[in-house]
Amino acid sequence: MKQRSYFSGRCIQKRNLNAGSWVLLLLGSLTGLLLGCARGPGYQRPGVAVPAAWKNAPAPAAGPVVQPLTPTVAPVAEQLPSLPAWWEVFADPELNKLEQQALAASPTLRAAAARVEEARANVRLATSYRLPDITLDPQAYRTRLSGLRPIPFALGDGATNRRGVVQTQYYVPLNVSYEADVWGRLRGEVRAARADAQAQEADLRVVQLTLTTDAATYYFGLRALDADAAVLDTTRLDRQQSLLLTQARFKAGVDNEIAVRRAESELALVEAALLDVQRQRAGLENALATVVGQPASAFALAPRPGVVAVPVVPQSLPATLLSRRPDLLRAERELAAAQARGDVARLARLPTVSFNGSIGPQSAELADLPKVSANYTYYVGGMVSIPIFNGGRNRATEQVAAARYQALAAEYQQRALVAMQEVETALADIRFSQQQLSAQERAQRASRLAVRLTQERYRTGLTTYFEVVDANQTSLNAARLVAQNRGEQLRYLVQLVRALGGSWQ
Repeated sequence: MKQRSYFSGRCIQKRNLNAGSWVLLLLGSLTGLLLGCARGPGYQRPGVAVPAAWKNAPAPAAGPVVQPLTPTVAPVAEQLPSLPAWWEVFADPELNKLEQQALAASPTLRAAAARVEEARANVRLATSYRLPDITLDPQAYRTRLSGLRPIPFALGDGATNRRGVVQTQYYVPLNVSYEADVWGRLRGEVRAARADAQAQEADLRVVQLTLTTDAATYYFGLRALDADAAVLDTTRLDRQQSLLLTQARFKAGVDNEIAVRRAESELALVEAALLDVQRQRAGLENALATVVGQPASAFALAPRPGVVAVPVVPQSLPATLLSRRPDLLRAERELAAAQARGDVARLARLPTVSFNGSIGPQSAELADLPKVSANYTYYVGGMVSIPIFNGGRNRATEQVAAARYQALAAEYQQRALVAMQEVETALADIRFSQQQLSAQERAQRASRLAVRLTQERYRTGLTTYFEVVDANQTSLNAARLVAQNRGEQLRYLVQLVRALGGSWQ
């Protein structure tokens, strides 16, 4: 019997050991499962391939070699990001002054700066949830308990107090609550807020770049119109002289009235074209006033018909310059924020662990509150909240976050393709406009010579005034095309600056 009892005891002990092992194994498996759910796939930027060089650059590459595009992500800083003074490459003091005014007085820029400050405050807000929440809640209250309660208060002699009891209490608790970030859900919120702040900083750069390039585009448009107006004004004076000449020839009986009327018509057409240029200039001047943050009624830019020097684009422009584009950086940071929020949505399906407690003096007399050693009370507790059923809300939230991430990833890749398109288009515009200007200047020189020869033939009576009109119109068109092309070249250079994210340097 003793041997059986000894053997039975060993069997019982072995069974208990196996049961404990099963419990440990179950807990370990559950913990591993939760940790596996807690681990996200990790954020990786979508791959975007860019060419080794641009096909429309002054010295294009021979092969279509591609390399990855990696936007440079700067940490969230206390100072607002500044834009390089790319406009100084044009060496125009008046343009420099206008750009500084735009950066200093634009309401659009102030709004973007305020959104950056808001995003940075959200980072601090998200970080605060990882720290304990401590509050001091002084309380004073007076209560009366009914004497007819189910369990009435008893008096000292055993009698029942049926008149009720009035109590006064003073309590000064220090309350502490804290959520343990076991799975990293709160850290995910901080990552998302930090990525949002970086996206807003990039958006501020987008506004700065858009503002300065718009100002330069309007400015160069005004200067192109000034050059066009100078051409028309010179032509107007020439047309006046031609009208006087035809009138004199008509009075002398050398020419007929048709030449006079044709000269009057040509002069009127030039005057109308000059008025149209002035109308366009007024519109651009008003647009420039808005960009630099001034009322259009109080802003004026004096005409300056001189030629603005066109900077030379470098022979080699690395495609990695695209990594500086603020709109690409903003799209990439929005994608990072979406990925972090996807992690948060997934971790919301796991249990949360929180702790809370309070400590402080409690007394029926206000004067006894300082006696902490005798009247203090405290409470310490913890809680694990395990989501069981909420109608699929957490799962749907996770699916929403995943779908948003996929959409933003596709938008980022599309934005990169558009960026490469804009660079190639700007380079092509620059290259072909330079070739076009060379041809237009040849046409201008030839048309001027044709005008002089035709006018000489007209004075000697070898040709009619119709040939003079035709030669003058051809010369005017050629001169206007040259002035407009020079302005277009400056505008194309500004487009290249915008496409490359703020200068080609």
